[in-house]
Amino acid sequence: MSKPTVIPIDSRFRVGELTVAAITRDSVVVEAVGVGGGPFLSTTMSEGGTGQLNRVAFRVLSLGGGTAVLSIHPAK
Repeated sequence: MSKPTVIPIDSRFRVGELTVAAITRDSVVVEAVGVGGGPFLSTTMSEGGTGQLNRVAFRVLSLGGGTAVLSIHPAK
């Protein structure tokens, strides 16, 4: 994906959406909003970085050429 990209998430995971807000050569900024407007998460991650909000986890699989590949899955 390339920026900006909004990724809708099923509400059963208690996250409204994930947004890839920015991509640089060596990092990606991911923002997430919980269902109903909160809580809010903004994190900057490099390749291999992980994050979680409520019941959704995500990982940066690769970065390059202005694009990021994320793995998004239910949190354990």
